Amino acid sequence: MPYTRRQFLRQFLPLAAAGTLTAQPPRPNVLFVVVDDLDCRVGCYGDRVARTPHIDSLAARGVRFDRAYCQFPLCNPTRSSVLSGRYPTSTGVLDNNTWLTLRAGEQMLPAYFAGHGYGVATHGKIWHGPNRGFAPGEALPPKTPQRWVTPADRARQQRESPAFWEDNHTPYRNLTLPAPRQYAWANNYGPLPEGDPGVDAPIADAALKSMERMAQSGQPFLLAVGFHRPHVPLTAPMKYFDLFDPEEMPLPPDFDTEPRLIDGVPRDEFRSNIDLFAGRAFTVQEAREAMRAYYASMAYMDDQVGRLLGQLKALELDRNTIVILWGDHGWHLGEKGMWAKGTLFETSARGPMIVADPRTGFEHGAVCRRIVQYLDIAPTLVDLAGLPACAWHQGTALRPLLVEPTANWDRPAITVQVRSWFVGRSIRTERWRYTEWDEGRRGRALYDHDTDPHEMRNLAAVDAHAGTVAALSKELKTFRERTEPRGP
Repeated sequence: MPYTRRQFLRQFLPLAAAGTLTAQPPRPNVLFVVVDDLDCRVGCYGDRVARTPHIDSLAARGVRFDRAYCQFPLCNPTRSSVLSGRYPTSTGVLDNNTWLTLRAGEQMLPAYFAGHGYGVATHGKIWHGPNRGFAPGEALPPKTPQRWVTPADRARQQRESPAFWEDNHTPYRNLTLPAPRQYAWANNYGPLPEGDPGVDAPIADAALKSMERMAQSGQPFLLAVGFHRPHVPLTAPMKYFDLFDPEEMPLPPDFDTEPRLIDGVPRDEFRSNIDLFAGRAFTVQEAREAMRAYYASMAYMDDQVGRLLGQLKALELDRNTIVILWGDHGWHLGEKGMWAKGTLFETSARGPMIVADPRTGFEHGAVCRRIVQYLDIAPTLVDLAGLPACAWHQGTALRPLLVEPTANWDRPAITVQVRSWFVGRSIRTERWRYTEWDEGRRGRALYDHDTDPHEMRNLAAVDAHAGTVAALSKELKTFRERTEPRGP
């Protein structure tokens, strides 16, 4: 029978107080922002040149991870790793020409959220290559079994089809320089013509429309937005170049005017430049102009981030939306004479990562100096959204560090890179970076970040550090055995 308001309260309020009718909080939304080639030269990371007020404001209400590391310093492998939750040496994606194929039962992160009742939209560069689209409820790429593509397979394919690999060259795989014409477009840097909005503003426009539409639906959502800048070509509207004076660009402590080998350091640690100054030395003035272009491109991208965060607040979504922003890997700006990514040095392996969960119980405006890796992103978002954990994820949910950024955390980060189809594997702990090229056959490197933050002295052959080398080598061996399948 119908109840009066007083009868309803008398009948059901005691039950609610006892927990019988306790309302479940709404599931959080997720704003997933990935920025192409964004280095840690961001204001909130201590850079005094950068103009990134919107990213800085995000860090002020979340946790900034000071030492977060990619799994492969190249677009396709690292994005495939994050979106699948698996190491590159597990997916077999070790270049920009191999498309991720999921095993039966696995799903990419957006598809997994869609399958658990989330509205999903993706804009801009989320995947690399043809796998950028997303149809709700579908796994992209298709869920079909595949044989793991080993570096030896790729080397054989290259020998058998040299014309194909010449036309589809993967950057930073070899130490030899490809034909400069292949990367002429990437060597451009400077302001855009007047009236050109740039590549990222239209992406933000589309994302804002999706955000408004999904807000009206009342359904929890995952909105993934991928910005291109500061990826080359380093171009942006003139007003962003006006923010910076090339004469004030600081040169890094290990700056050089071309890549040069360092005595005692494996040759595979280095590579030729192609993104900028392909195949030639450059002057200090040229370097400063290119640095200015990088900072201008980053400021332009930051404005687009600000538009997303502004609309979250205007729609009153900011109180229940988890925001994660990360750059897919680091970027050289003349360190050791190199530009862009593709090395296992700290500059290339480390990138920015900020996670802001507005709900109570999480730290806001904190800095975490524990070692984490991008592989942790997928399990973290699944955990924070209250979804079932994914058995195929190989990372670790970062909830403990979001609650207490100084909590005990002893997990290292693993980054890999390929040279002429030989694999380099690097392990980063709170003190050390240790790298083996082809399981040590092509060289080893050990850097002490307590005394050598710019990685200029290789200690791998120093007797006093033999114990450290042995221990870290054992960890890399365990990593290989655990993540690198053999055969079908």
